[in-house]
Amino acid sequence: MSGAGGILGLQAGEDVNVDHRTPEDLAPPSAELRARELAALLARFHNIPADVHRLPSGKIVISVYYGLVARLDDACRFWWIVPVSEDRDRPLWTSAATPVAAAIRIAAHYRELRARPLVHLIRGGYLLADVLLEHHEAAAPV
Repeated sequence: MSGAGGILGLQAGEDVNVDHRTPEDLAPPSAELRARELAALLARFHNIPADVHRLPSGKIVISVYYGLVARLDDACRFWWIVPVSEDRDRPLWTSAATPVAAAIRIAAHYRELRARPLVHLIRGGYLLADVLLEHHEAAAPV
């Protein structure tokens, strides 16, 4: 290396300020980016607030409304439970591959849930706290 010094152009004995942050600190993982993109799409195009949470396991969940919580799997696909309807007496898991597709479908489910009395959702649906509790109990049984 002519005239450039050693690796990265440093001269022998020169002090180096090393950044000790992890790659996760430098840039969020793709799952978190996709979750934040979904939350932004819900807010911008559907006027629906959503919160992105990272569980201690590293898994990402998106809290949209009572009974409407999406999660990302290891392939960064969105999964959530479709609300119970008149023609279906139990919840149904569904998924979407992209944030745009997830936002459109979740917005429809959000409108459906908002039309129901809140007390029925709280009594019968999953809340974010339920999902988190289930996750923690499965990860660290007492």
